[in-house]
Amino acid sequence: AAVTLGLIAGWYYILVCLFPILAYAACVHRSASAAVALAMLVADACLPYAPPALAPNAFGRSWVFDAWRAYFGWEMVVEQPLDPSQRYLLAEFPHALYPIGQLLSYGVIEHISQHHKVSGVVASVLLHTPVLRHFYYATGTRAADAKSIQRILAEGGNAAVVVGGIAEMFMDTSDAERIFLRQRQGFVRLAMREGAHIVPIFFFGNTRTMQKLNSPLLRAISRKVKASIVLFYGRWGLPVPFRHPIKMVVGRPIVVMKSAQPTEDDVAETLGRVVDAIAALYAAHRPAWETRPLVIE
Repeated sequence: AAVTLGLIAGWYYILVCLFPILAYAACVHRSASAAVALAMLVADACLPYAPPALAPNAFGRSWVFDAWRAYFGWEMVVEQPLDPSQRYLLAEFPHALYPIGQLLSYGVIEHISQHHKVSGVVASVLLHTPVLRHFYYATGTRAADAKSIQRILAEGGNAAVVVGGIAEMFMDTSDAERIFLRQRQGFVRLAMREGAHIVPIFFFGNTRTMQKLNSPLLRAISRKVKASIVLFYGRWGLPVPFRHPIKMVVGRPIVVMKSAQPTEDDVAETLGRVVDAIAALYAAHRPAWETRPLVIE
């Protein structure tokens, strides 16, 4: 579990090292095998990313995810099963340096509802990362944009959105569990337009699985390219997550009234209910090992 999790979490470290090595070997030493390998990686990144089938599937139910959840001592609480006749937008917190809890939750959607399919969304640049993009495809992941989320809902699925996104990666969580929510109106507006109820979800322990090296420059670049560029580490100084418990809590759905053109006041009111729901979720289900207060920014 530690090895495979490290490979996935640290794949871009591998690519950063691999590309210049292959380029050097191909250009300087005229290595045909290096040139072929480099061409295959570039071609893989350039291939179109077709929307995959919604999760869960056989891969999500496989021993791989069972082993990963066991590595962290996975725990899951569902306050209320979801109505199979309703579509939902799953608002997940926190993103942390790597959203490991969200990854682990893949394949256990049956514990929320046996009648729902779901698709997580990530930055589109990750869906063009050589090799790793195939893992995302296998897990039913799609691009984090309005069009993709609308398509998920139109197909009868539920969309899982890590609301805080890149902003949460750079938050200091040493003295408090911090999430970025109060300015995130986009997901609320989209949910209202689509008539999708919002389900608050919190992953306790997410921000304890990795440590980062702070860099204002990397933060600025990450926001510019809309992808995480951050130096992080876990066990043994490698991108292997620390073995810390993770507890997933699925809150009661927040009812959203469908509106083709929601007003600013309606969006603000609904967002306020999401903020209150996350705060209540944190207070009601905080594990004994989590001593930090929740700060919602």
